[in-house]
Amino acid sequence: MAQIDALSGRERPVADYLLSFAKTRGLSCHEDDAGSNGNAGNVIITHGDGGKTLFMSHMDTARSTASLKPVLLEDRITSDGQTVLGVDNRAGITILLTAIDKILEQNLNDVCFTVVFTICEESSLAGSNHLSIPANITQGYAFDSAYHPGTYIFKAPGAKYFNVEVQGKASHAGMAPEDGINALKIAAQAIVGLPLGRVDPESTMNIGPFSCTAATNVVPPRVSFSGEIRSATVSKVEEMDTSLQKHLAQSLTNTGATFSYKSDWDFHPYTIEPDAPLRLRLETAIRSVGLEPSGLHSFGGSDVNVLNGKGTPAINLGIGAQNPHSNDEFILIEDLINATKIAMELMQNEF
Repeated sequence: MAQIDALSGRERPVADYLLSFAKTRGLSCHEDDAGSNGNAGNVIITHGDGGKTLFMSHMDTARSTASLKPVLLEDRITSDGQTVLGVDNRAGITILLTAIDKILEQNLNDVCFTVVFTICEESSLAGSNHLSIPANITQGYAFDSAYHPGTYIFKAPGAKYFNVEVQGKASHAGMAPEDGINALKIAAQAIVGLPLGRVDPESTMNIGPFSCTAATNVVPPRVSFSGEIRSATVSKVEEMDTSLQKHLAQSLTNTGATFSYKSDWDFHPYTIEPDAPLRLRLETAIRSVGLEPSGLHSFGGSDVNVLNGKGTPAINLGIGAQNPHSNDEFILIEDLINATKIAMELMQNEF
């Protein structure tokens, strides 16, 4: 399945594969309307009455797998080194589909669960953001972490993106530079004063896209840039957001330039406490397959942030997707097997 090419917003081939998988096995399935801006929506498969637990993986890959040539070695699966393997997150899908097949083979008809395969996780989390979580679902597990099986993410930050536009005044850069207000220089000086990178042990700030289209003989009248703020709590993200706006306002004082600022949440932070039933259930499942559970705090965002933000407690599980997004991606066969065993334990043993 990794050879099926499906980037964010173009997941149709994978969605068709999943719908066919469900229908040929007599499982209830449907596709929602989350893909209004792409060519596919989220695919939802249910067994029995759907149960209380949602299992999740995403359909898109960060880079194309159109030219993928998988290489099966004694202990692992890799690509030939010319493309990504697509292990993020075709491995997660493979684990869940294999677990479903094993449960069907054992005629475990009283086992009930819901499996969701989302779109656009790699780009915007649009799939999970537009997902209507069924009323019967009270908890969730995503199979989408690069850590080895047995390791899981119990805490992850929230993130706000921001867009800034600095407006100055154009003039001829050679004949009358004094008459202009250089938006590029002003914006650059403001950015230099920001605490970019790791702000504190639980917070980061970054600026990515920066745009200025003025010709070389024109004092730049307009500059725009965007970035993100991440931290472990909503209050800290909001505090940093407010601080950033104040810094920009102070930086532009007496320059003659003005600015506009817009920010919004990409995803919210979450923490699953040690005594939470969701976490205890997972640790029991991990031990039952002969592994030792290990909970970690991650700085990445995922569909799990969205589920928690919607009020459905969820945890992201390690599946062993090594070196994700690079041509050196690989996954150990042992990790695929162990992650599938954990999925089966969770599906069969609901609290």
